Amino acid sequence: MEFDEVKPEHFGTISRNPFPHVLIDRALMQIAGGGTAASDFHKRVIAAAGWKHHNLVPFGKHPQEAAQVYNKIRAVLAHCSEDAEAILKALGA
Repeated sequence: MEFDEVKPEHFGTISRNPFPHVLIDRALMQIAGGGTAASDFHKRVIAAAGWKHHNLVPFGKHPQEAAQVYNKIRAVLAHCSEDAEAILKALGA
């Protein structure tokens, strides 16, 4: 899967078109099959990519770090697009 680069300003801007991090979130949820399992998978991927904050901390509070995390996930999705375990393994989880 190919996504555009995630930039820090995406986390503090409202747009009619979804930013790349929103599309990445959707892809992760779809890969995991939806529901609570997908939500858990999403949290595990974000943490494995380097997000050190609680899941209730908004990405907009730390936009530089959030952009780095999502760009790391973006790079992994380019190679492991449909295998949840391969994604986690590539992120070092």
